Amino acid sequence: MHSLYDGIHHRYSSSDADKTKAIEIMSNVLGFRPNSDGLRYSLALYGDGSGADDRLAIRFVLDASSWPILCEKCRLKSPDEAMASPGWSESFERLIRGEATANDLLYDVREFIDTNRHPFQDRASSSATIAFSNESDVNSWCAVWTADGWVNYLSFDQG
Repeated sequence: MHSLYDGIHHRYSSSDADKTKAIEIMSNVLGFRPNSDGLRYSLALYGDGSGADDRLAIRFVLDASSWPILCEKCRLKSPDEAMASPGWSESFERLIRGEATANDLLYDVREFIDTNRHPFQDRASSSATIAFSNESDVNSWCAVWTADGWVNYLSFDQG
């Protein structure tokens, strides 16, 4: 079996002719196969015996029946839930704000997303539903947000 963590950089883009492996990866990450209508993605995976460096960006049509699956699979929590978690709030705040002075939490979350998102992903508006994977921190995080019938998924894992 071919491993994605074999010391080779693996990159997949929505402009690739063969989408088979990318769809397989996204299905595994999301917990379901995303609708191919308007699907955009950039997947970069690297790993060897000493660590990993994965960066995934996906934008797909929001299907109401898929949202609960995504929330469970990615263990999504709202920014408010993150800040209310005694074991997570400090790491979450460092991820979102870095060393910056604290502003409004949702403003800072939207700024974090807009700074890190890919050009094909939607901006995180004030009306977006925004969630992060439980225990997201500076080394490994996942942000998910909605915009006008679309879901945007962005993750970073280095370790």
